[in-house]
Amino acid sequence: MTRILLNDEEISLNRGGATVEALLKQLSINDLERIAVAVNDNVLRRSDWASYQLEENDRVLMIAPIQGG
Repeated sequence: MTRILLNDEEISLNRGGATVEALLKQLSINDLERIAVAVNDNVLRRSDWASYQLEENDRVLMIAPIQGG
C-alpha cells in the first residue's frame, strides 16, 4: 500500500495502481473536467494523470471550483 495525504487526510492506495487516475477512480470521482490536482505543490496536467505515479507520503491537493453567490 502507498500512503498519501489527500487534502491533509491520510489515505492508502494499492501499490502498482498508485497513479492520480487510479486515485480518482478509487474515490469514485467521475466529473474529471471540473477537478484540478496538484502533487507536492505542483499542478499536474490532466494528460499526465494516467501515468503520474504517486509515491509514499506525497501531498495531493484536489480541488473543484464551486459556484456561489
